[in-house]
Amino acid sequence: MATQVDHAEIKLGQILTMLLSAAAVVLEESAYLVVLGGVFLVTAVYRPLSPFVLVYRHVVQPLGLIRSDYRLDNIQSHAFGQFIGAITVMLALALLYMGYRPAGWGIVWVLFGLTLVSYLGWCVGCFLYYQLYRLGLRGFFSHAPTDGAARRGQRPGK
Repeated sequence: MATQVDHAEIKLGQILTMLLSAAAVVLEESAYLVVLGGVFLVTAVYRPLSPFVLVYRHVVQPLGLIRSDYRLDNIQSHAFGQFIGAITVMLALALLYMGYRPAGWGIVWVLFGLTLVSYLGWCVGCFLYYQLYRLGLRGFFSHAPTDGAARRGQRPGK
């Protein structure tokens, strides 16, 4: 069921994702990826406990650093995107652990790039979610896009 989703909260998560992934690459420190993967999993499974959501709701929003941006949307597609992010981080960590460092860090750069694209308004996780919905999968994929004018995966209009 579509509800009002604060896209400013999602954007902060995207900014923090890019910061953590860039720090991991620049410092060549996979611990940042472990943290990021954990955040993705928590956000996908139970959004209210997400560290990024908590930072937004209890620090950023009360200080007025970012203005809320509520839009009619399905949070499930964003949760699916977080799950895809967690899988991506796990793949990068596995490659790094197995000694395939260029491939592992390359995947982190892909994650950074896709997060930037998402920040700009098109989410690959949301796109995949709605494609699976379109193929007739039900259960988790039971929500149609809320904005019929937007391309699949595109941020819904106000």
